[in-house]
Amino acid sequence: MEPFEINLAGQVLNIQPRLDGAYDIFDGSEKIGTVVPVSANGQTNWTSEELNVDYAKQIGELIDEYKL
Repeated sequence: MEPFEINLAGQVLNIQPRLDGAYDIFDGSEKIGTVVPVSANGQTNWTSEELNVDYAKQIGELIDEYKL
């Protein structure tokens, strides 16, 4: 999958898919973190070691929308 952009409340983030299913998140050229989808009970939850839980969830939801 090719890199793409999402817009989160006016902030344009660059998304770089990884082969392991995770996504690296960039603000401009600066990597701000990685989000990882975790499937449970038919739902996808998004986690990140570097990013706030709510922020990672919002980014993940926009990634899901982009993939549709």
